[in-house]
Parts: sequence; structure tokens; C-alpha cells
Amino acid sequence: MGAMQKTLLLSRAILRISRPPPTRQFSRSSFRCRAFEEGDVVLLRDRKNASHEGTLVKLQSSTSTHTHRGIIPHSGIIGKKPRQLVQSSKGASYRIHEPTLAEYVRLTPRLVTPIYPSDTNLIVSLLDIHVDTPSSVSDINPPLEILEAGTGHGALTLHLSRAIHAANPPTPESPPYTTSEEVEDPVYLGESVADLQESSLESWKKARRAIVHTLDISSKHSKHAQKIVRGFRRGMYVDNVDFHVGDVSSWIADQKALRQAEDSFLSHVFLDLPNADHHLANIAPVLHVDGILAVFNPSITQIVECVETIREYKMPYLLDQVIELGAGTIREWDVRAVRPRATLKKAEEQEELESSSDEESLDPVKGQEARGDELAEDLAKQADKWAMVCRPRVGQQVVGGGFLGLWRRMGNQRP
Repeated sequence: MGAMQKTLLLSRAILRISRPPPTRQFSRSSFRCRAFEEGDVVLLRDRKNASHEGTLVKLQSSTSTHTHRGIIPHSGIIGKKPRQLVQSSKGASYRIHEPTLAEYVRLTPRLVTPIYPSDTNLIVSLLDIHVDTPSSVSDINPPLEILEAGTGHGALTLHLSRAIHAANPPTPESPPYTTSEEVEDPVYLGESVADLQESSLESWKKARRAIVHTLDISSKHSKHAQKIVRGFRRGMYVDNVDFHVGDVSSWIADQKALRQAEDSFLSHVFLDLPNADHHLANIAPVLHVDGILAVFNPSITQIVECVETIREYKMPYLLDQVIELGAGTIREWDVRAVRPRATLKKAEEQEELESSSDEESLDPVKGQEARGDELAEDLAKQADKWAMVCRPRVGQQVVGGGFLGLWRRMGNQRP
């Protein structure tokens, strides 16, 4: 080894020793490194019971959580960090966690059955959502807008909002003041600070680059879902979502009138409705070309109704896939319309049978002509009749779940 090589190796070794070890960088939005504060939602897990799923608790300094192993005052949790221990009044140890989105969705109180995390994660992945960080270049293009019809518990709403969160700038921070009945809201130039804050939030919403419109027919369910979305990590995803109450087709008509344009504005549409096929015609004009329409139903026959409606009315949708969701693996279904073949052999046999059994006809010639006309009409009906094929593809197993149909919006002119 030459002197030059020895010098080079020595200098590299010195650099490795003097260089500080690399440090891991975490997301600034993560709550995992800070102490819990009043208003946070935490997950308490029994330290000695590994099967204990956990209990969600919203921290309030003046209240306590009652368990079968004792009382846990919230004041003993506030100020602690994730994964630290807290003792109950009976000496039981509980570990404090920052709940994940899956844990939060699964353990929050519900009015309706939610779409579970294993399914919501897959649905969001299949929608193939792509967003970019805000920039002056992206502001030229229209925002990415998603319609979710059937808000329900708000589980998918949260997952969709998380998927688009990076596209929007940080929400304006609340001013460092508190109001109560005893303390009057400060006023600046004739406007209260609360009004200024609301005006700032409205201006921010108009500048969003990605939006989730979620719609439910029940105002009670919509309010509950909004509470669920706002309760996750101090509402970090709630401002990406606009909550609406009403019918899908009516909402689309209202949006057209509000925007004063007939152009498409939705990039993705998700329907979790019992009568999804009734709205497909109204959705098509407002869904971007190559945009994704997803229909989630508990029964395969409801997906079939959508397939039949699209074929019958020649709607501009192209079926991508139909899959069955479940707690385990997934399997793809073959759902398509086929035209049965009307064989001439069966038609000839039917004609011979009818002619031989009609010997008592007063006018054999006219009777044969009438039967020929009826046979031709039946064949024409058979040629126009479609049948549905609904069968799971071979080689995959599934446990439980529902059915998801995915369509792509085609252009007005078919290739």
C-alpha cells in the first residue's frame, strides 16, 4: 500500500471519529414527544392485562376515569408523556398511549357501524390519492376535491383527510386568550377577536388545495361524525373536511348553482349508500375524466345494480374491479354483463314442436306464419337480454367484510 493511500485512509478514519452521530428526525406534527395537556385524548392500557384493548379518555383536570381496578384522576395524567405509567386508586398500573387513528376509530362511541381501519386503509389506497405540498405553481390548478356520501361514523372521513393533509397550509393559530361569561371578548376596530379568528379561518378554507366533502342524510349522524373527526389529535384534520347534510343528487345540483358552472370538479367519489345506483347519472358530469368512483355495499347484489344501471343507460364509467373486503385477505370478484348466445338449433326445435302440436288449426298457413312471427320476436328479445356474472375469482379466501366496486370516469367520446 502506497503512502498516498495510507494518508487517504487515515483522513477518512479521522472524519468518521470526529463526525457527530446522525440524529433521527421526527414529524413536527407528531404528539409523541410532548407531555399530555388538558383536552387531549389518551389511551389507557392495563399494564398486567395484555389482552386489554384500552380505554379512550379525554383529559379534564377536574374529572376522573372509573375502572374495575380503581379510579384514575385525570390530573395524574396531565403532564406525563406517552408510555409513562399512572396508578389507579387500587394500585393498578395503566400505561398512557397516544391513540393511533385505527385505535381511535375502533374505540370511540358510535351511532352507526364504522368502516373498520383494515378496510378504510385499503379503500384510500385503491383511490390512489396523490397530493403535493402547497406552492405558487400548484395554486394555478383547481383543488383536489373528494366527495364522500354516507359520512356515518366518520372513520373513512378521517382517513381521507389524513391522505390529503399535506396539500393544505397550516391552519391559522388561535389567539392566546380565553373568553368566558365573566370576561368580555376583546374587541379590535369594531370586531371581536373571535370574529377575526373565524374570518381568518374562512380565508384559509378558500385557499385550500385539497378538500373532503362528506355528506350524510342524517343531521344527527353528521354532527356525531364531526365530533369524532374534531376529537382526534386536537382536530388536526377537521379543517380539511366540509360536512354537509342531505341527498347526494341535491348537493350536486346546489354545487353547480353555487359555482355557476357545469364543469367537473370532483376527483374522487365514494358512495356508501343503499341506493347508490340512483345517483350515478348525476355524479358523472361533475367527476373528472379518469376520476375514480367507488361504491361500498354489504351485498354483492347492490354492486350488480350499479353495473346494470351503468350498462342500461350507457353511462361513461369503466369498471376497474370489484373486490370483497374483510378482516383477512381480499379476493377479487368477476362482475360483468354478458349476452347469452341464442342458438338456431333450439329455435328450430321449438318451431317444429309448435307446428306438430297445432294440427287442429283452422288455417295451417296463417297459423304457421303467426308462430314464425312470435318466434322471431322471442329471438329478438333473447338477443337484447343481458345476464349478470357474479362469482369470486379462484384461489383467494376472505373472512367477512363488504364489497367495493371501482369505476373510472371515461370521456364523453368512447374510443
